[in-house]
Amino acid sequence: MKKILLLFLFFVFTIPNFSYAKWGKGEVKLDKLSMEHFLMYLYGAGDSKLGFGKKKNHPTMFVLAEDGKMSWYSYCPYVRGCDATQSLQGKLIRSCEQRANGSKCYVFALKRKVVWKHGGPKVKIKKKDLKSPYQVAKIIQDAGLYDGDITKLAGIDVNTGKIDEEIDITGQKKDQNFNKKSQETDIVKQLEDLKELYESGTLTKKEFDKAKKKLLSN
Repeated sequence: MKKILLLFLFFVFTIPNFSYAKWGKGEVKLDKLSMEHFLMYLYGAGDSKLGFGKKKNHPTMFVLAEDGKMSWYSYCPYVRGCDATQSLQGKLIRSCEQRANGSKCYVFALKRKVVWKHGGPKVKIKKKDLKSPYQVAKIIQDAGLYDGDITKLAGIDVNTGKIDEEIDITGQKKDQNFNKKSQETDIVKQLEDLKELYESGTLTKKEFDKAKKKLLSN
């Protein structure tokens, strides 16, 4: 009898109890910023000082506003030891709702499993999926949780989980030369427009020289 009682107490105090959880319910769509935030969460992006020497942390809980425009999350520097407690849930939801412009926030994911009951397929990101941020984003989109253009999402450094401005969502380096050429072409077009305005008499010589100087200095 004593052993049975001890086993009962063990399960009561060691198995997480999610009966209190305010899980989201109903159709929901992440906007671009929340989608990028969720990707960072899945990859364990956070304060490296709390990672105890590790590059990434372990996702614990992700909360999302009903309108999909605000989110908040927590992570854990330990492989085991950080539970999604009621206290944690309350803090995340309050932080989310303070910035959600009146929209209510609910639990969207526990670890890498989406618990928001949206009526679509279940989503659980596996470790093998994390090799490609694009693949992770595609899984979320295919589940009906994101309607945006995946190729427009910011690149994610798979080693740190943080946004990397030098790569796209597929991990490819952005074409810096293309961006530079595009800017140069734009300046040439603006100079031609200024010249036409000057020649038509719309701009005086002084106004033309001033506008040209300002354009070339940018």
